[in-house]
Order: sequence, then structure tokens, then C-alpha cells
Amino acid sequence: MINILLIIISVFIFYSFFISLVNVFWKEKKINNLGNHKISVLIPARNEEKNISKCVKSILKSKSCFLEILIYNDHSDDNTQIEIDKLLKLDKRIKQANTETLSKGWIGKSFACYQLAKQSQGDWILFVDADTEFLGKIESMVFLAKGKNLSMLSAWPKIKMDSLSEKIFMPLLNFVVFSLCPVPFSEKINSKNLGLAHGACILFNKKVYSELGGHKLVKNDLFEDTRLARIWRVKNEKNYCIDGKDLISVKMYSSFTSIWNGFLKNYYPSFSKEVSFFIFQIFFFISYFVLPIYIIFRMINTFEIIELILLIFIFLPRIIISIKFKHSLLSVILHPFAILTMIILGFNSWWNFKYGKGLKWKDRIYEK
Repeated sequence: MINILLIIISVFIFYSFFISLVNVFWKEKKINNLGNHKISVLIPARNEEKNISKCVKSILKSKSCFLEILIYNDHSDDNTQIEIDKLLKLDKRIKQANTETLSKGWIGKSFACYQLAKQSQGDWILFVDADTEFLGKIESMVFLAKGKNLSMLSAWPKIKMDSLSEKIFMPLLNFVVFSLCPVPFSEKINSKNLGLAHGACILFNKKVYSELGGHKLVKNDLFEDTRLARIWRVKNEKNYCIDGKDLISVKMYSSFTSIWNGFLKNYYPSFSKEVSFFIFQIFFFISYFVLPIYIIFRMINTFEIIELILLIFIFLPRIIISIKFKHSLLSVILHPFAILTMIILGFNSWWNFKYGKGLKWKDRIYEK
């Protein structure tokens, strides 16, 4: 039984190595100007007094061509509105959307995005989080979407990491995604399971978005971004996720507490079935914590070349992805312990969702 388990784990590890290697070559060629398009940049903002100005000003600084920047103040109780009022004076294209009362059964962000889409004027709508900053031109996403006949296109952002906690734990997001999902294949294979999106930056063809229902399709889903990408594929619409580290950056969290609370809300909800959650937890716990620690301690007493090879392959996906995204060396060294923390976080998310008071985000409680 143990031998069978080891074989399965070994296959999983080699699969992760192969997928991470495939994703090293995940880089889209730029598509030249395909005409003028009316682009609405839509920004939902809840308690974003520290971020909203930097986000909007980065868009203006990028010299991008767009019709409007539409901001939705999602019932903020900080100084977000004061910052919005200042921004409205900078450029006539900056506008504020009407804020509506959150409808029952909706997640706050999905509701805000849905309202923004309804009030927008563009043919293409680009949803961006308030904690993002643009490094490139917005219209490049539209050119790519048009060139590839996509009605949904996401850009995986550069994740800014400043504190020690960020540098140790935030790389796990890229590691988990890009050691499991072969992104370059997802353009050619329209499988639901290959749908991927990062909520910080998602572009839609507004006509298709409205016809399908947009964020109404995920109105009560805390994992709305990738879930939308998968629904898009089920409905036979094309979508894709590009490497957007040269286009947009995001400062997701700034401390261990904010990282914990941020991922607590969507860790368990990111799984469509409970059994897939437990399989994921078990495989990652054994493959990236138990096994490497066990091999290292064994090698102190007895050296076996096969164990060294396995240890190398355990760390290779992490090293490959770290090189691509320029993660710190410390995060690679502490990888097993970061994985252990992630597993504990996952079980906390599961417990809170199934048996606790629900999951909290932006001062709102979301129950099962």
C-alpha cells in the first residue's frame, strides 16, 4: 500500500515538474493595433483609501487609450470617497458609478462589478482591482483579445512583495497555480478545467458579458474570477489568461495577518467539490512537506542517490517558478514550511465555511 502511494506521489511530483517547465514558456506575442475600441476601465472599491489614487493615476500615466474610468464606491467606511472626489477633478474621463444597496445572495465584489458593467459605456469592459498599478497600455489586452477571438481575457499580474511574510508565503499562489495548470495549452484546449483568471485584471467583450449574465453567474461565489473563466468555457466562449507581469502589478497583502485572512476567504471555496479539496490537501502535504523533510533526515544517516534525485524533483517546480517570477531564495528554502502553513490555512477555511460562522472579507460575513 505504501509503495503504491509513493508511486502516485512520485507521478504527481513529476507532473508538477513538467507543468512548471511548460509554464516557463508562457509568454504572449504582442499583437499590433487592430483599430480603435471603446474601453471602459471599471474599478470596484471598498475601503481602498490607500490604493485607489495610485491605481487611477497609474492608468493615466500609462498613456492608454480608453473611454472612461468608472469607480464604484462599495459602501466604504474609510476615506475612499474623499480620494474619489479628488480623482474626479483630474480628468473628465474619470467618473463615479451610482452605488446600489447590496442585494441578498450576492458577494460584495461581484455585485459591484455587475453594477459597473451595467453603467459602463464601452464596447470592452476591463475590471481592475483598486490595489493594482498599470505598467503597460490597457488597449494591448483588447488587441490580443480581438486577435485571438476571445470574449474574456485575464492578465496574471506581477505580485509585489515587500515584507518578509509576503516574500515567504505569497509565492505559493504562483507555485500552486503554475505547477498544476498548463496555461499555454489552455489556449488550444477549451476544457473547463483549464479556465484561469486573476480577479485583479479581467477584460470582457461587453456584448458577450451581458448576453451570458456576467458576474450574475457567480453572484454568491467567493472564487469568482477563475469560476467565471470556467463557466465561459462551458458556454463555448473563448477565454485565456496571459502573463501580465509587464502590464500590471498588484499589492495583494502587506502582512502575515492580511495574507491569512485574504486566502482564508477563498481557499476552500476555490474547490468545486469537497473531495477535491481533501485530495489536494493530502497530495501537497505529503509531496511538499512530509516527503522532503523525511528524505533530508534520512540522508543525514544514509545517502541514497534515488532519494537525492526525488528531493531535487520535489524542489525543481518551486525553483523553476521562482526563477520565472523572481521570487526570493528564502522562499525556496522555506518552501516545505510555507506549504505546511498553507495546509493549515486550508483546513481553517474549510472549517469556517462548513461549521463556523462563515468567511469574512471586507467586514462582511459570507455564510455557506
